[in-house]
Amino acid sequence: MSQHRRLTRSSNKIISGVLGGIAEYFGFSATILRVVFVILTIYPGHILFGLLVYLLLMTVIPRDTSHHDSNQPHNPFSGFGGFGGGSGKQPRKTLHDVSEDDSDER
Repeated sequence: MSQHRRLTRSSNKIISGVLGGIAEYFGFSATILRVVFVILTIYPGHILFGLLVYLLLMTVIPRDTSHHDSNQPHNPFSGFGGFGGGSGKQPRKTLHDVSEDDSDER
């Protein structure tokens, strides 16, 4: 049987996963697509057009729900290089058997 591909925003994301999802759908590197998009967007006179296209794609392309953990709340800042904590890369560490000594040696 053939597997049906669906264009979705990727979990491989920097801002919202739009370019990562397009790269996964067509089977090429997300980094190369991001570099090409930035170069075309900063070309003189195209910055506003590039931002509008990205915002349009961000609203039209659905989020990938196959890798989404339903127990975790959605963190809109998780794709910004770790801002907002909870980037999902390392579990939070817990301290056990911690004691505090109050010494008054002056």
